Amino acid sequence: MADRKRDEREQRKKLPPMEGSPADIDEVPGWSGRVMVWLRVVAQFVGIQLLMIAGTALGLVLLGLGPAIASGSRLLQRIVEGDPSDALWSDFWRAYREDFRRAATVTAPFLLVAAVTWYEVLLLLANGQGTLAAIMTGAVMALGAYAIASLAYAPHVLRRYTDGPGHALRFVAVAPLLSPFTALGCAVTTVALVIVGLKWLPILLLMGLSVPLLLTGIIVDRWLDKIDARMDAEA
Repeated sequence: MADRKRDEREQRKKLPPMEGSPADIDEVPGWSGRVMVWLRVVAQFVGIQLLMIAGTALGLVLLGLGPAIASGSRLLQRIVEGDPSDALWSDFWRAYREDFRRAATVTAPFLLVAAVTWYEVLLLLANGQGTLAAIMTGAVMALGAYAIASLAYAPHVLRRYTDGPGHALRFVAVAPLLSPFTALGCAVTTVALVIVGLKWLPILLLMGLSVPLLLTGIIVDRWLDKIDARMDAEA
């Protein structure tokens, strides 16, 4: 893509942590320190999950899902980098507002396609018969899977790059076709986590979006790192 990956971590100027701040948790020795670190991580996951749900609802799902998962992806990436946010609420809504138009433009078409294909599959399964109906059902399901795969790429592409909505939309549209194994990895990871979550509904409700978003981000980032390295070599 035209713009390079933004290194948000370097752009943020961090003040020395105050005594008793969350950053001091890492310095607590022994098992109690490790427990406190893990509790903080779990709290971050739950908080990001609830914020993404609120952001999705605020945009009436179709327009809200993209900005919500893009903002959530940024906060989850900070956890991966070892720099979790100390102000989830303000950081989430700031990113949500700033990137709303671009994120909604990129994700809304795929979300709409996924919803329409789901409806069509239900109709075909209920009313369709014969070979033609089976072929049409398979084709519609393939289209829906492609739309869902594109949605899996979208928040991480939006997080890494600053391109305009048109360019980002084109890149997200072709990404699953260029990296089918990455798309398959995202799909398998998400489906597996949903199946596990259905057995523990409280966990699914509290972290059912944040955990898959984090893991698919790791998978997609590995592919995007290769794309960036290739472009740097050609430059």
